[in-house]
Amino acid sequence: MATNTTKKPRRKRSGKRKKKTSGSLRAWWLKTWRKSRPWVIGAFVLLVCYLLVPYVQDIFFAGHSSNAQYDGIDVSKHNGNINWQQVAEDKNIKFVYIKATEGFSIVDSKYKKNLREARAAGLKVGSYHFFRGYRTAEEQFAIFNQNVDKSQQDLVPMVDVEQTGNSLVKRDILQVRLQKFMELVKEHYGKYPLLYSQHHFYNERLAPEFNKYFIFMARYSKKEPELKGGGKYNIWQYSEKGHIKGIHGNVDLDRFGPGTRLSDIEL
Repeated sequence: MATNTTKKPRRKRSGKRKKKTSGSLRAWWLKTWRKSRPWVIGAFVLLVCYLLVPYVQDIFFAGHSSNAQYDGIDVSKHNGNINWQQVAEDKNIKFVYIKATEGFSIVDSKYKKNLREARAAGLKVGSYHFFRGYRTAEEQFAIFNQNVDKSQQDLVPMVDVEQTGNSLVKRDILQVRLQKFMELVKEHYGKYPLLYSQHHFYNERLAPEFNKYFIFMARYSKKEPELKGGGKYNIWQYSEKGHIKGIHGNVDLDRFGPGTRLSDIEL
């Protein structure tokens, strides 16, 4: 029996690819998700941990530091929103210094709120000015005086003189302007301000000329501050990594030096 060997003609391809169906899109998405899932989950976990760090610190470290022997704290806008009622529950805290002004034009954005709420919580409060030696004492005292009401102060004012803002100012000019600022504070508030500085910077740029004043010294060490040329410190800021209930993150911890009491810094 004969067979038909004639071949059927092939269909010509149109050259156009078929569009992916919804099923193929779903398969592509699932494949992509499987590959990227570990990275997405990891990024999410890191974000959650970052957001929870301040609260975890509050839970585990509230009221504690490497050394719990502290008498006071100092704060500024960088400490965020503070729950002063909780801070006041810490019986170690006898005084609080709050940043008020800086240079000749800057007012700390949280100063008035911190001052009002800290005093309402029953804490002894003082205000400080961040000194910048390239501006005159008169310019800087003007902004401080405009914002720091004497009737709302429990403690003598404080002037903060650090490397920042003063590194390029000549030693003699810095001392003349700082001395004038302290005289202006004494004239208006009735007492000389506390003089806050960093240990190395103070001994290099301000000692021994200012040793006669009440010194508030920052030295993050187990070794107590030493003033070049003799004299003594009155308050020691020994840690910048303290943890206090009511304040998220780190806070400066301060303690009285030998022979200094709260009554010595009351206004």
